[in-house]
Amino acid sequence: MTSESWQRTRSTSGARSTRGPRRMRVAALLTAALATVATILATTPLAAQAIVGGSAAAPGEFGFMVSVQAADRTGSDAHFCGGSVLRKRLVLTAAHCVTGNEPRDLRLVVGAHHLDSRRGTAYAVDKIVIHPRYAETGTHDVALLRTTRPITGARIPVVAAGNDAFERNGARLTVTGWGTTFFLLGPPSTVLRKVDVQAVSDSGCLLNGLMGFRPRTEMCAQTLLGDSCQGDSGGPLFGRRANGRPVQVGVVSYGLGCATPLFPGVYAELNSPAIRSFLVDTVKSEAAAIRKAQRRSSAARRNR
Repeated sequence: MTSESWQRTRSTSGARSTRGPRRMRVAALLTAALATVATILATTPLAAQAIVGGSAAAPGEFGFMVSVQAADRTGSDAHFCGGSVLRKRLVLTAAHCVTGNEPRDLRLVVGAHHLDSRRGTAYAVDKIVIHPRYAETGTHDVALLRTTRPITGARIPVVAAGNDAFERNGARLTVTGWGTTFFLLGPPSTVLRKVDVQAVSDSGCLLNGLMGFRPRTEMCAQTLLGDSCQGDSGGPLFGRRANGRPVQVGVVSYGLGCATPLFPGVYAELNSPAIRSFLVDTVKSEAAAIRKAQRRSSAARRNR
């Protein structure tokens, strides 16, 4: 299975999936970023815990979470990205997770907590829809995966158009995933983990401009010594409505290392007009295609 991508990098492996080569940005900019980080690390004690600074989620706490896996592997070894259930047959993930793959390469596991257990339901994929501007820009880092049958269980809604409350500096958010607990070290976590972070204003994310941060389609979030990491790519960044229900505002994309001071994690911004229109249009077109296929199937059964 291949996962070639134009994804931007965090040092030598900036994307937060656990597979595939990543395109290097301009070497001079990256060198400058790493020099800055080296200075910071020399004077800042860093501790890394799971999902980097997080804790284990309770079984069933986030029923909308999806483990995107290699179809030819099993257990935690198969996991390489996260995702979220958007509709009955649509899963939202990062474009860089699935670029270069065919639907048959993928398996989606919904309702899992421990990746090496047999709990959770596996779904095959019959279509991959990547944002049309991702290949040329390296941003707009979202994709939708269509399953061969309806997904049972929880779904997570996308933030309403024009609602910027979750993007304001300091807004409380959560990110979940099975990613590594320390940048470039060790396998992904076998247990689903979570970490609370805060949204960072675009002006507060300026140093990520060294890696090509795009405020029109991306947003930043961070907490002290806490972050998403490799294997968390594609997973949801979400806030809570007044009634406590989750609403997704971003998709894990990239960063410089994990939990690196002054370099917040970067997420595809779902309230970006360019990303929102892609999601709305794709959901509508896929719903129409599914209904059409169902009508054909019903007609074929009647004519037997």
